[in-house]
Amino acid sequence: MLKPFQTYFYQAKRVFEFRIKLAQHDGGAPDMARIRSALEAYQLETVTAPRRLPIQEHRDFPQWGPCECYIIDVAVAYPAIDTDVRHILSERAGINLDWIRVYPLQQHVDTEEAEMRGQDHNGALLDEAELQDEPNAQELAGQKRVGNLMKELSARTRKYEIAGTDTTNGGTKDPHYGKTTNDVAQGNTAPIGTLKNKLQGKRGQ
Repeated sequence: MLKPFQTYFYQAKRVFEFRIKLAQHDGGAPDMARIRSALEAYQLETVTAPRRLPIQEHRDFPQWGPCECYIIDVAVAYPAIDTDVRHILSERAGINLDWIRVYPLQQHVDTEEAEMRGQDHNGALLDEAELQDEPNAQELAGQKRVGNLMKELSARTRKYEIAGTDTTNGGTKDPHYGKTTNDVAQGNTAPIGTLKNKLQGKRGQ
């Protein structure tokens, strides 16, 4: 079955963005020519110039201790995942696999922003106004709200009970008031063949 044109158009225009981190131990900058050539396997769309980070211990390369680290952002047109990009760089660009880390770009940006917020923040994050509980929040949700709902339902049920047990009619006691026909005493004689019609007079008169 043919796909709608919009689907083909969307897939044709979509790009897959990644952030590449490279640790360097040979003292040289990444060879961008080899990196571009390797990423052409996934139809390279854009690539940024490598950005050098200070020499320090990086969480992405804990085994290397203090080292240089370069960041490169790339976009490819062919569907790929971070593992694919990492291995193609190792195989075709000749980079040690242990020196390469690849992340989906937006995921890595969001993670960095969250971590920076935590580093610059004084005190507990949960003390911030927007992260605190609403006043009386438990009355709107949770077990306390369930209890209140049950009380409301119980009150409504009592309010609309059938008046079948009432014994007064306008303040006057009435044994039949509020009862159904099943509660009212019924006759116990058959309606047919039991009572005779009275004769209106003798014949001939």
